Amino acid sequence: MPRIGQLEFALEYDKEVNELIISIIQARDLAPNQYTGTLDTFIRGILLPDIAAKFQSKTIKNSVDPIYKERFLFNIEPTQLETRVLQFQVYSVDKYARQKVIGESEIRVGDVDLNQPIKMWLNLRDISEEKPTEYGDMMFSLSYLPTAERLTIVIVKARNLKWTDNKDYGDPFVKVYLLQNGKKISKRKTTIKRGENTPVFNEAMIFSVPSSALPTVQLRITVAELLPDNRTPSLGHVIVGSNTSGTELSHWNQMMTSLRKPVAMWHYLRK
Repeated sequence: MPRIGQLEFALEYDKEVNELIISIIQARDLAPNQYTGTLDTFIRGILLPDIAAKFQSKTIKNSVDPIYKERFLFNIEPTQLETRVLQFQVYSVDKYARQKVIGESEIRVGDVDLNQPIKMWLNLRDISEEKPTEYGDMMFSLSYLPTAERLTIVIVKARNLKWTDNKDYGDPFVKVYLLQNGKKISKRKTTIKRGENTPVFNEAMIFSVPSSALPTVQLRITVAELLPDNRTPSLGHVIVGSNTSGTELSHWNQMMTSLRKPVAMWHYLRK
């Protein structure tokens, strides 16, 4: 599936005034106009299902990695947050002022822990694409602490999982392998979530990785299911590292450019 860039945004909820603060920070790796080699873009957003809750950034010219840094405020009761879906659309503008959607993404506000401000990257997709839900997707954060040579992954949650025997729920857990040059060096796993459909883990795993080894390591993150006969079939996996590609490489590179700070992203599971 073609990747057509990513969008970074932040969410914050001010409980004292029931205000949701949406910050559009930047986009990166957008596809340039084939004739000009560059791009003029703006972001349009909407807080579904309220079609009146719209916002739009200013236009940034001549950049495939535009920086917006704009904030938008909406009054929303806490009980309504769970039902809201935040949709972003990236528009390009040509010299005749014609506008075209070049990518979109969305996130359920209820999927985000708003007890503290959070920054996230979303993968953009072509509006003609179906949302990929074949195996489901998962969210995790990555961070690297150079002084301690410590690589930390926090398994946050998974959704839209495809259980064996077409069940509606299962007993999922997540295994994380540290690979070096393709060989398994270390392994961690989360607790098992019993009878879950959309498991929330929020579990951190720490691996010792010298900075000199970072170019040669990968993390393989597998969502597995515990069956009554103690088999643990894989429901799908993600591999991140410096020698991966697409979203997985983007997440790794963002970790490397924001050392010490956790970077969270959703990833599609593969088999």
